[in-house]
Amino acid sequence: VTIRAGDTRVEFDVPITDDDILENNETFALTIDPNSLPSGVTPGATNQATVTIVDDDDVLVRFDRATDTVSEGDETATIRVVRVGQAEIPVTVTVTTSDGTATAGVDYGTIGDPNPPVFTSITIAPDQSFVDVEVNLIDDDCQEVDETFIGDLSVVPADQRVILGTPNQTVITINDDDERTVEFINAPYTVREGPDASYNVCLSITPVCDLPTAEVSIVATQRTAIRNQDFDPVTVTVRFDPNQSVSCVLLDNVIDDSVREATEYFSLEIRVPSGSRLTPGANANVTILDNEVIITGTGEGFNDTVIGDPLYEVPLNTIANTTFTEVTSLCYEIHGEAGKIFNLISDGCVQVNAEYSAMDIPENGNIINKIGVLAYDNAGGCINIEVDVSNCVPVVNGVAYNDSVYNMNGVSASRRTGRARIAVPNCDRRLFDNLVFWVVCQDIGGQEMIKFQVLRGAGLFADSHGLIGQFWNIPVTVSNFTGTFSTNDSRVIPYVVTVQPDRTPQRQFVAELFHRTWDKSARPCLYAGDGQGGTVFDPTLTPNDPVIAGTFLDYEVSNLFASDFVYNRLEPRNCP
Repeated sequence: VTIRAGDTRVEFDVPITDDDILENNETFALTIDPNSLPSGVTPGATNQATVTIVDDDDVLVRFDRATDTVSEGDETATIRVVRVGQAEIPVTVTVTTSDGTATAGVDYGTIGDPNPPVFTSITIAPDQSFVDVEVNLIDDDCQEVDETFIGDLSVVPADQRVILGTPNQTVITINDDDERTVEFINAPYTVREGPDASYNVCLSITPVCDLPTAEVSIVATQRTAIRNQDFDPVTVTVRFDPNQSVSCVLLDNVIDDSVREATEYFSLEIRVPSGSRLTPGANANVTILDNEVIITGTGEGFNDTVIGDPLYEVPLNTIANTTFTEVTSLCYEIHGEAGKIFNLISDGCVQVNAEYSAMDIPENGNIINKIGVLAYDNAGGCINIEVDVSNCVPVVNGVAYNDSVYNMNGVSASRRTGRARIAVPNCDRRLFDNLVFWVVCQDIGGQEMIKFQVLRGAGLFADSHGLIGQFWNIPVTVSNFTGTFSTNDSRVIPYVVTVQPDRTPQRQFVAELFHRTWDKSARPCLYAGDGQGGTVFDPTLTPNDPVIAGTFLDYEVSNLFASDFVYNRLEPRNCP
C-alpha cells in the first residue's frame, strides 16, 4: 500500500467471500508490517485492526408435510422438522401440539394428562438436515372415528436469520384400528309352536365405549326346519347406541302348523355392514318344539333291554303303541350309598341286588361293585348267584364257575371275557321263558365298575318292583311340559312323565327327550333326575325321588340275597 506525498490516508479493499452458509460472525486481523516501512517511518499505536465479517445468510425451517396419517397401534407419530440451507451452527426450534378432534391424555400424549405435549429446544445440528419428533399414541380397545391432533412449528429464540417456512403446521390423523365383536348372549333358543310363540334374542357388543351408533342384522336361515313352512326367514336390524352393551329384539317367526313332526331347528346369523370393523359371533340355533305331541300309554311292550352302572336305561313299554314311538326308554341315575346294598329287580321268582361302593375318587360318586341274584329254579330250589367286579366270576351257591358252566333246572351261569352271563326262569312266560342278563366288569378311565344289562325276558306282565323293575309294566303317560326348567343343551325337549302304579301313589316328574342314551348309543331316551341322569332341573321337585317310588333308601336290603325292603315282590320260600 503506497501513501503518496501530501496524502495522510489511503484506502484499499480486502476481498470477502460471500457464501450461503448460516454461521456465526467471524473476524480477521490487518497488521502494519514494521519491516516494510521506509527509513524514518515508524508504526503508530494502532498498527493493527480487527475486521468482523457479519454473516448475512439465513436458513428456512418447516415440517416435511402438512398432513400425515398414523395407526393407533403404531405407538408413536413422527413429526419431521426440515432445515433448508446449509448451516455451521445449530438451529433451535419448538414443536407444540394441540387437540384437533383427538384429545390429549386420551388419544395421544401422556395417558391421563390433558395437556398436549410441547417439544422445546429441538436442535438441528450442523451435520443434520432434519430432526424427528416422536409423539406418543395411546392405543385403547375402543372402536372410534379417526381423530386428529395438530403440530405447530416456531423458532426459539427469535432469530431473523432462521426463517419459518411452510408448512409450519401439520395435521396428524390417527386411524382407529380397533374392532368390536357382536354375538348372541342367550343362545341357543327353544320355542314351542303356537299362536303366541315368540322368543327374545339378545346381542352383546364388546368392548363398550363412547362409540358411534352401530347396527347389525339378524338373518334366519334354513337348517332342518324349512323356510316359509316352519319359520319365516326374517331379517331384523339390531341397533347399539353409544355406551350400550346389550340390545334385544323379540322374534315371532315360528309358523304354527297342524302337522305332527319331529323337533326341527333353524339358525340365526349375525351380519355386519361392510367396512364397519364389526366381527360377528357364532350362529345361534332355534329349536322348534312341535305342539301336536301328546304321549299316552297302553301297557304293551316291545323292548325290554335294561342297562345300568348305576346310570339306568329302562324301556317305558307303556308307550310302545302310541304315535310317538321314538320314545323307548327312561334314563335316570340312582346314586345309592357306598357300602350299602340296594334292590334292582324284585318279582315273584327272582330278585337282583347291587352293592354300591365309592369310586377311587370319592367325590366322583358311587358305582356298583357286586351283584347278587336270588332265583327259584324249575325244581323249586333256591339259587344264589354272586358276581364280584374283581374277577367277574359267577359264584353259584358258593361254587365259582370260572372255566365251567352251571346249567341246571332252568338256571345257567357262565363267565365270558370280562363279563358273566346269567339266565333264570321267568315268573310270567307269555313272552320269554327266561330272564337273561349280563354282569359286565368294565374299566372306565382306570375305575373298575359293574354294568348290569338285561338282555331279554323282563317281567312285562309280572308284578315287579325294584329300582329298575318298577318301570316294566305300569301305566305311564308322557305329556308336554309347560313349566319352568333349565337345561345346558339346546337339543333337549322337556316332558312331564306321570307314573300310575297299582300299589303306590301316582308320581310325576320332568324328563328331557334327548337323541342319545348316557352310553352315547343312538337311542332316544327320556332323562330324569339330577347328575348324569339328566340336565333338566325342575325347581319344584326334589331330584331323583319323584322318578322312583319313595326314595332310594326304601330299596336298601341287608345282604346280597335279602329281600327285606319296602317294595319286595319275591314270593316267600324256605331258602337257606
